[in-house]
Amino acid sequence: MKNRVEEVAEVVRRIPAGNVSTYGEVGKVAGVGARYVGWVMKKAESVPWWRVVRADGTSHAPERSIPRWEAEGTTHKDGRVNMRRHGLDARDLEGLID
Repeated sequence: MKNRVEEVAEVVRRIPAGNVSTYGEVGKVAGVGARYVGWVMKKAESVPWWRVVRADGTSHAPERSIPRWEAEGTTHKDGRVNMRRHGLDARDLEGLID
């Protein structure tokens, strides 16, 4: 049985390059709250944290996220990801999990 940190990390690792999801949507799939997802993103170094954004498409660390988004082809404007094009909701994320 996985612990909650592992559950969150597993969901985030499944987000494909060029896509993002929100703290809340990741939390729905992992069975935790959005704030807990944020805590895991801060602590876990082996996950693509830049693929988890706020509901408005912004990052907690835009100066570090933007170069990664650009490298993956994730479009953004003024530090805000185009969520219609790149955002995955809980249903999308569940479809990515084995």
